[in-house]
Amino acid sequence: MSARRTLLIPLDPTSTKPIYLQIADYITALARNGQLKAGNPLPASRTLAAQLQVHRSTVVNAYEELKARGIIESRQGSGSFIAEGLIDRSSTPPAAVRPIPAHPEALLAEIWRLSRLEGVVSLALGLPADELTPIEEFDRIRQRVLRRDGARAVGYEDPQGHYPLRHAIAADLARHGLLVEAEDIIITWGAQEGISLVARALATPGDCALTEVPAFFGSLFNLTHLGMHLLGFDLTPTGPEWQSLAKQLDTACSRPRFVYVGPDHQNPTGAQWSTAERLQFIRFLTARDVPIIEDATYRDLAFEGQSYPPLRALDPEVIYVGSFSKSLMPGLRIGFVVANGRLREHLITLKTITSGSGESLGQRALAVFLSTGQYAAHLERVAAQYRQRRDAMLEALDTYFPSEVHCTRPAGGFYIWATLPDAIPVQKVFRQALEHNLVLAPAAVFYPARSCQNAFRLAFSRYPEDILTRAVRTLGAALKSRLAPAR
Repeated sequence: MSARRTLLIPLDPTSTKPIYLQIADYITALARNGQLKAGNPLPASRTLAAQLQVHRSTVVNAYEELKARGIIESRQGSGSFIAEGLIDRSSTPPAAVRPIPAHPEALLAEIWRLSRLEGVVSLALGLPADELTPIEEFDRIRQRVLRRDGARAVGYEDPQGHYPLRHAIAADLARHGLLVEAEDIIITWGAQEGISLVARALATPGDCALTEVPAFFGSLFNLTHLGMHLLGFDLTPTGPEWQSLAKQLDTACSRPRFVYVGPDHQNPTGAQWSTAERLQFIRFLTARDVPIIEDATYRDLAFEGQSYPPLRALDPEVIYVGSFSKSLMPGLRIGFVVANGRLREHLITLKTITSGSGESLGQRALAVFLSTGQYAAHLERVAAQYRQRRDAMLEALDTYFPSEVHCTRPAGGFYIWATLPDAIPVQKVFRQALEHNLVLAPAAVFYPARSCQNAFRLAFSRYPEDILTRAVRTLGAALKSRLAPAR
């Protein structure tokens, strides 16, 4: 269809849905089911208003809503057209393929499945951007390592990890004010193996442990499957919510075996603890003889604001867990644990009898990447890009989201945490987002118990600014449509 056609839009003046939204929703449906194609022109606002016998401003508002959804675009001097970049949604939307699981672990599996579907924009998964991954540089280093080390590069590695890599990590940690020796470091298969090893060394199934909430779902499910009884305490933007922490310590079934926290650009809220909060937290837990596991996965991904010392720099008894999965590349699967004395020896033993040797070639290549300054240069490069993406998403959130939705403003990491008003249940937002081929991460997967915030996590790391803006604009229109009847 190239000529402007008459649109016969059924309107219900008795509906609680505003007329302009009825018009916008009907045109949206025509575009999604293929009755209106990309490039098809729409009637002029005055013409459509006359056809529908409504005020012209009603049609103008409907067209503005459609622009916000990314359904139509305006061409100067030519009018409004169905957007060229509109994703074909004439097939069954992802949400209709399966019911949304109620159990958090099943929901997480469904999020991963949906995020892999073609044409879907997943704001649920925090992954480094493909185009920012230093594949060519790392591949050149791997080839040099193979020529230099031969069969040793593909043989069994020391279970504690390649010594030059541990030495390079120790040197890198010094820039954070964290002074450790290579002997204090154990290389792991990502941060998750590190957390698992520490939990197994400190606790047995059925023991209590404390965790910040919301918290990274991988750690929560990991610890739960190890048999830990997890008690969650709330966070503020700058540290723990002290009454919540004290309450959980008082109600713990026995002395908690450890507490798990991520004080730098926390996943999923982006929270960054102040130095004062870090010191108070250490004093609070040390007085109760509770070991601290510090997850520093996102520490290297700061892009603005003040840098604060790691917890371990303030107390050498803190167990420090790091990773290169987010800052470099997920498939590298290299993390590490910094621990002392008998605990370190116990962790090495557990590592040896569980996963044994790590992947030698990757460890050797990473040692070169770190020691030659390429990692520091890479971090500087990606920080600028992630800051731009964060800024684009925040600007879009300020522009298109209802004022009733409160969003965090992280100084690093990959995530923004959006808290919804009670009038908009997150489960319905999740399903409505899927209707637009958008995937979100609901709060349920970030809590160890059924009760959780009415919120969701948005990841800005994977996509360029224009896609992020378009996705937020579409989601914002959906949120506003849900709030409209209540206003």
